[in-house]
Amino acid sequence: MSKLYIPIQEDIALQICEEIREKNKKKKFSFAKGQCWGCMKYSNKKGDIKHRCIFVKEDNRGCHLVNKVFDTK
Repeated sequence: MSKLYIPIQEDIALQICEEIREKNKKKKFSFAKGQCWGCMKYSNKKGDIKHRCIFVKEDNRGCHLVNKVFDTK
């Protein structure tokens, strides 16, 4: 089975998401930093982490930033 279809476990997806957010905080500006900012702003409004981009699809394959890191491991 291709890695593209392997679901990412919730705890692993959240860990990768946090790592990406920390790395992006150090950048002055980037598309990824803007995407993370928007994702967190939207999910915090709802008060539930299930509104983050990584949970867009049932298999936790919604955020391309998390998918890219996961697929390279």
